[in-house]
This record gives sequence, C-alpha cells and structure tokens, in this order.
Amino acid sequence: MTTVRSPSMRPNPFATRHTRPGRVMPRDGTGRPLDVASLASRIRAPDAAAIEGPHGAGKSNLLAAIAGRLADAGALADTVRARARHDGSVVATAIVRARPGTILCVDGWESLGAVRAAVLRWMARRRGVGLIVTTHRPAGMPTLARCTTTAALLGRIVADLPDHGGLVTNADVEHAYAAHGGNLREALYDLYDRFERRARRC
Repeated sequence: MTTVRSPSMRPNPFATRHTRPGRVMPRDGTGRPLDVASLASRIRAPDAAAIEGPHGAGKSNLLAAIAGRLADAGALADTVRARARHDGSVVATAIVRARPGTILCVDGWESLGAVRAAVLRWMARRRGVGLIVTTHRPAGMPTLARCTTTAALLGRIVADLPDHGGLVTNADVEHAYAAHGGNLREALYDLYDRFERRARRC
C-alpha cells in the first residue's frame, strides 16, 4: 500500500532508513562517538569477543559499523543474524565458508543457546575464524564493548537525524526514553509515531 503525502508533510526522519543498524553513528552512553576503527582492530582471528548490553542499546548498530570496517580491510567473513537456536546451522555454514584469518559477525549470539554457542565457538577457532558477537548477557568471551543508554544519547541520535522541523521536542525525547525503559529502538519508534501525528496536522 502506498501512502500519499500532502506537499506540506515532511519525510519522517525517524523512518528505519535513517535509524536501522549501520545508519546511526555509534556513540557511548554520554553521546560521544565511539572509536570504531580501534574496536575493529582489537580482534584477530581466531579470537572471539562480545558486544554486550540490554535490548535497544545499540549493539546491532555498533556491530554493523565494525563489520563495515572489517569489510574495508578485507577481514570480514560475513554478518549473520541469529534469532533462535535453529539458526545455529546458519552460523555453522558461515563458519565453514569463511576464509581462515577472517572474522564472522553474529548478531544475537545468546539466541543460539549455551551448548550450540560453545560448539560453534570451538568450530570457529578450529577453522581459524574470529568471532564478534552481540549478546544481552556475558557470553564466556572477552567483552569488546558494553553498550549503555541515556536520555542524552537518544537526544544526540535525534540531533544527527534529518531535520524534523521542530515537530519533536526535547521533552518528547526524554519522555520516549523513559517510557521505554531506555530501549533506544522502541523510543525511536515512539518518536516516529509522534512525528507522523504532528506532521499530518501541519
């Protein structure tokens, strides 16, 4: 279904094309940019490391940025998303296909379950493939980065997005952050809806 917009309606700056992983600059909890190049350089195959943090804290976004750096250096094997235990076969296939010395990025590592994760890590090490994974809890591997959120971080992300024409206020940002318990992803969805409602009235 195609949405017809009136000429006065601005494109929504909170649309996923602007906020999906890889489109937002990775920042720490205070809003300062992270040194993605430095993080990417810390892992050498067959080492493994985890990006830890709660839901909506920017783990997938940071992983996408690191994967981009690895790709530019010719060191990226692949990036795969794990949503359930049966996705272990997808990760295993990516490990088998990876060149020794490259690094595989896995988003959602804890979804694989402890046993599958242990087997896949052993398999990657045996084949000389490094791992960078995202996880909500300790994964039994060194922590590459720990993602945290603050209302200030959400405000910095909003400031980086295309101009919203004053339709979203600082109070909106703080309320969305609090309403969703610090989950930036859900807060951005909330701000998308607020923008849409107000843009239609303009």
